[in-house]
Amino acid sequence: MNERPRKDTRLTVSLEQQDYLALNEIALARDVSISWVIRQAIRKFIEANPRQIDPLSPLPSFLPDDSR
Repeated sequence: MNERPRKDTRLTVSLEQQDYLALNEIALARDVSISWVIRQAIRKFIEANPRQIDPLSPLPSFLPDDSR
């Protein structure tokens, strides 16, 4: 079997309707996909939060308790 290696990882996220609508407006205004807008937002978030992750440390405090 000649399978192509995956470059990207797929992720499913549920959004509140008003957030989805806002992302859709941004995407339409820039003539890009919602996925592109989300990838850019994630990239900026990661750049703003340096990687100093200890796998044994608790998750960051911005995550609600039920998502840990």
